[in-house]
Amino acid sequence: MSIRHTHRRTIIGAIVCALLASALTTVAPAGASQRTLRAGAHAQERYYASFGNSGAVDAGRFAAEAQERYYTSYGKPQPLPIPQSAEPSDGRPWLPITLTVAVAMAVIAAGATAARRLRPRRLSRVAS
Repeated sequence: MSIRHTHRRTIIGAIVCALLASALTTVAPAGASQRTLRAGAHAQERYYASFGNSGAVDAGRFAAEAQERYYTSYGKPQPLPIPQSAEPSDGRPWLPITLTVAVAMAVIAAGATAARRLRPRRLSRVAS
């Protein structure tokens, strides 16, 4: 495939994309746009009018009532249980002990692996 052939395919592809883009993005007439906006405004006005109470609402009172509805949706609250003290431990810190043993074993394993790699190997003599 030559460069000229590839260049021609690229140009044809760009033209096809431009034609598809212009076909998909048609412009609506101005009258239709205005009618759509007016219909949307009327629908929004009917929606807000359906609530009935169009007077000013006290924001604090509205928030308090909403919070009351939210909290009452959970039913009757139960009292919180009294926290009990934990059982006394025997005083041994098992977590630090366990971590220390694990780190020590990891260091020993890493040292053994390094020593094994560094140990000189005997060359077996091939019988000539």
